[in-house]
Amino acid sequence: MEDHHPQWVPPRPPTPQTLIHRLPDKPDPSSEDSSPRRPAKHIILIMGSTAVAGKVQIATTVAQALSCPLYQGDSLHESSAKAASLGAGTSQNQSGGLSQPPNKQRYKRMWLSKMTRTGLLFPEASRPAHEGSGSGTTSPHASSAASSRRGSVASDATSNASSAGAWSSTATTAATLYAHKPVFAEPDPAARERRANPALLVLTHPQLEGWHKAVIRESVGEYGIGVVFVPLYRDAGDTNEDEEEEEEEEKDLPVLKPLDPRTMTSFGSFGQSAAPRKPAGPSLDEEFVLKVDVEKQIEDLIQEIIEGVGDAMTVT
Repeated sequence: MEDHHPQWVPPRPPTPQTLIHRLPDKPDPSSEDSSPRRPAKHIILIMGSTAVAGKVQIATTVAQALSCPLYQGDSLHESSAKAASLGAGTSQNQSGGLSQPPNKQRYKRMWLSKMTRTGLLFPEASRPAHEGSGSGTTSPHASSAASSRRGSVASDATSNASSAGAWSSTATTAATLYAHKPVFAEPDPAARERRANPALLVLTHPQLEGWHKAVIRESVGEYGIGVVFVPLYRDAGDTNEDEEEEEEEEKDLPVLKPLDPRTMTSFGSFGQSAAPRKPAGPSLDEEFVLKVDVEKQIEDLIQEIIEGVGDAMTVT
């Protein structure tokens, strides 16, 4: 007669927990000194319309080179900007333009809320949904429901333990098969690398107006995050400035004068005293725009962006 033992079924793995993304606490402004505030993290905001050739390729390659995530936020900006231009605070005049300025606070609130929900802006502040109650306890109803859903196999094993001698050892092996670990937990080395990386995120937006950039800087600057704006286009003002600089260089030609023999001995000391100056890096109080040559090939343009962003983030 065959001995019918209950068929062993491995326990169900833990259900993935939903993460809740929230804003962290703002730093205390009273603890800051009067020196220029330097960002601890940087957002590389690549600006350009969707018609710009290679925009996604550029953003993807830059994010890979900087070992940080990429988020395409063109629609995020457009929805926030549209909401800021509507409502009771704005109205259209006869010429079709806005008679009152857009609601900057509304844009700031929507933009920051949408970016926070991505989980990329403040990853350290994200927590599983079952945490945050403060007590750290589970209600009796929840525990009984959990045992009724997932404890059926365990109860069958208990009732049939006398008929299956090897059941306990098999169950112990199965229990170690699914280690009870947070599903979204990162390994410690990855978390350390992420915290040490000055590049927080590569973000794409369409062409921004001046007040858009100011509001974005203000939104993340309150949390010690700086923004490096990288436009993939040339403004009309940039072209005029280049032409004016060329004209000034042609007009202001240096006037050659004979050298004074008494100053010849000071050349050696002059070369030793002159120290190379580092370019000014991004500050939380000023706008930092990395201007690149958009006429270059995509590969050369990507390399120029990577080098420029790297130099900006390493400036102390």
